[in-house]
Amino acid sequence: MLIVHAVVSAVANLLILAAIPFLGYFVYHKWCRQRGFREIARRAGLQQGERRYIGYSLAVTVVLLAGLVIWSPALEPFIREGSAQQAFLGLGFSGTVVIMALLYGVIKTGFSEELLFRGLIAGSLSRRMPLVWANVVQSLIFLLPHLLLLFIMPELWGILPLIFVVSLFKGWVRIKSGSIVGPWLIHGALNVAMCLYVAIGTAGA
Repeated sequence: MLIVHAVVSAVANLLILAAIPFLGYFVYHKWCRQRGFREIARRAGLQQGERRYIGYSLAVTVVLLAGLVIWSPALEPFIREGSAQQAFLGLGFSGTVVIMALLYGVIKTGFSEELLFRGLIAGSLSRRMPLVWANVVQSLIFLLPHLLLLFIMPELWGILPLIFVVSLFKGWVRIKSGSIVGPWLIHGALNVAMCLYVAIGTAGA
């Protein structure tokens, strides 16, 4: 039942944040700009891009995960009502939990948000303004919905600058490589790790 709920939630988010916006993007470019599917997908960042940027993203992912281990944040804010990680409260470590974490981190948030914010928004901005400004604007847009974290866990306000900085790096990778693969890797890995951290840290709670 837990996996079914996780699948439904991931698919719903995928539709709302990724599929519907991409469909609108596709229709516009197909009918107004007469572009083919491959070109539209490329413009949306749905391609591998240069491998070196995937390498950069892997390196940053390792550093951020190491930082999470060293920081070992308090669990209490992440298990409050409204927290995305609350669903992992007390689950411990199991195959089911890993699948749930992957669905949440890789699909529900990782791919959906990266396609929207980096693929569509950052990609479109980068074709209309200099890289620096496009990157800053997309990072600010990405930061806005994350301000809602302050209503659930106000004591973690200090992570907002980190979210902004990481978003700048992901935006740079997306714009320079033409791909969302690197940003997706970073986003997915961090969210999966956070879900597992809560599940394992609250085992037996």
